[in-house]
This record gives sequence, C-alpha cells and structure tokens, in this order.
Amino acid sequence: MLSKSRIALVLLGILAATVLVPPTTAQPAGWSGDDNLAFQLTVNGVSAAESDANNPIPVDAHEDIDMLLEIQTGDNLTLKSGLFTMEYLSVSILEQDFNIDTVVPAGITVGILNSTIPTSELVSFGNISLVSGTLTGRLNLTYSLLGSPSVNTTVSETFVVRLGPTGAAAIFSVSGLLTAGFTVMSIFSILLALDEFQQGILGAMKVRSAHSDDELHSFPRPVVLRRIKKDREKISKNELIERVRKVVQNEWHPREEAAEMADKVAEKAPRALNIVGFGSKVPVGTLAKKLDLKPDEGGALAAALTDLGILQTKTVKVPLFKVMLAGATLAGSYVSWNQIFGGVTPSWVDVLLLTAGGLVVSVVIAYLFKWLARMPELGYE
Repeated sequence: MLSKSRIALVLLGILAATVLVPPTTAQPAGWSGDDNLAFQLTVNGVSAAESDANNPIPVDAHEDIDMLLEIQTGDNLTLKSGLFTMEYLSVSILEQDFNIDTVVPAGITVGILNSTIPTSELVSFGNISLVSGTLTGRLNLTYSLLGSPSVNTTVSETFVVRLGPTGAAAIFSVSGLLTAGFTVMSIFSILLALDEFQQGILGAMKVRSAHSDDELHSFPRPVVLRRIKKDREKISKNELIERVRKVVQNEWHPREEAAEMADKVAEKAPRALNIVGFGSKVPVGTLAKKLDLKPDEGGALAAALTDLGILQTKTVKVPLFKVMLAGATLAGSYVSWNQIFGGVTPSWVDVLLLTAGGLVVSVVIAYLFKWLARMPELGYE
C-alpha cells in the first residue's frame, strides 16, 4: 500500500528542484504538523484535518480509500519514518510503518504519496460488510532537524471515516446484525428474568404469609429445596413413605382428595431424596418435573419433607446472574448502536465504563428484587 521505495525516490528528487521552489513559511489551511514540517493528508478528496466525529469522511465499504499526502518543510530536516493506523472501536485493523530516512531542504512543497487502501479486504467478505460505522485513522511522521539530528519530533493527524451505509441499511451489515441480535437477546433475557423474579417474589410472599398462620400445604415452584446432614436416626424407605403420607393426608385440602394425593405423592419420596442430594439446591418446579408430578403435587411433597425436617429451604429461585449479564449486554449494545447510527468513536475505556455502569445498575436492581423475594428458614429445626 505505502511503497517505501517510492517515497524515498520522490524525496530524493526534491533536492534537484530546491532552487525552483521558493521557501514557504505559512502553513496552509487544512494542513497539519508544525512550522518545521507541515503535511496534508487527503482521504477521498477530503483533508484529514477537517474531519472529526461530527464530520466523518464517507467511505463505501466495497471501494478502496484514495489517499494523497503532501509535505511542506519550513527548515532543513531529516524525514525519518511514518506510521499509519486505522482502528475500529479502538481495535487496530491496519497498522503500517515505513522508514524514509531522507534529508529534505527547507521551502519544499511536494506530494510524496498517492495510494489506496483496499477497504473491501479489511472490512468485507465478498458482498457482505463485516463492519458498519466509524473508523479512526491516524498518520504520524517523525523528523529531526539537521541542526539537532538526535532530537526526534513527531507530527500527527487523526481523521474519522464513516464506513458503509447509514440509517436502517446499517443494520444489515454483520456488525449491525450482531448488535441487533445481542439487543433482542438481552431484552428477552431481561423480560424472562423479570417474570422469574415475579414468580419468586409471589412465591416468597405465599411462604411468608402461610408460615405465620400455619396454612402452607404446598410449596410454590420457585422455592429452592436443600438437604443438609443431620445427626438423626436413618429411616427406612417404608417408614419415609408412611410419614410423608400422613403429613400430606392431614394437611391437604380439599379433604376428599387428601387420601389419593397422599398415596400418589408419598411413593415419590425416596426418589425425591435422590434428586435433592446433600448440599444440592433444587427448585420445587424442577423436583416435580423430574418426579412426573404436577406442580402442586411436587409442592405438597416438598412441604411434607420439609415439615419432617428431611429437607430444608430458605430461598426462592431468583435469576441474579441472568439479570446482570443482560444488563451489561444491553449497555454494550447501546454503545454499538451509537457507533453505527450516531458515528460515535468510543474508546475501550468508554465501552468498559458504560458496560460496567450497566452491570452495576443491573446488580442493584437484581439484589432489590432478591430482597423482595426473601422468605423464612424452614426445616432447619
């Protein structure tokens, strides 16, 4: 792309033309650099010095970027090297340095570069645009004055390129589709998590109210069952079934269904203890599903085993991690949408700060819901 030999040949030819070019001291508008070395980088006919996040240079993702570079010297100097970079969301997608190491006399204005960047090879795959939004480019030129050859000075210019389509068409690039996918996924995750929180809060309220007036005969589905080792005599399978049958039959309503419910549920008690092993945490809904029981039947079995002190519970199922992840993902998607539609050029620090902010807000909301879903300890006596 940037031919080192071509740049060197052009600069060597400058020496022969020195007497024909009068010294220039004023730096033209649209140029960058300092009084010793000024330069104008033109990208697709637009001066890089005139572009920024609010005025990006439009570029078609399937066409090459045309670049012209002119320099103007105000003093005798050695042009040592250059570095050209392009970044997308602060991630480098192109970086090329070139050594020049050529003496350039004062008063020279000459073009040293006329080249192209194969944009389609960088951000496209066939006819598919992998990237849509803004790219940040930067050109650094390093020189030293002949009077102080050991002191290097670097002049630079940053420019912003608007890549690919704008508006609704930007969504159909790969980055747009990925952003849309993550946005939809995070929104659905939050909605599902809120539904789980609602079930957990309502379940905890039922347990709290029933615990006060001894009316809890079946645990709600979100209640999390635990099993801890206790210093007590082991009971046989038949005794376990009989004890569960008595508890369910005494507590189940309506009374005419109590005997049938007790027989059906009690037979599942041994399997329930295999599912809720020591140190495990199993929601009532999961237990009922694994035992092929209806939710109220699984809840009755869980309540009976807890009433006997065989199982314990003190929490309901709340999707803390799901809310945190969805919040952070949604915050990251917001950054991407701003980049795609608004032309914002965030750094990784900006992305991390906003994502962390979304995570913090999600954590606060999640723990607030967890507090609302608190319930008393049962079965630990």
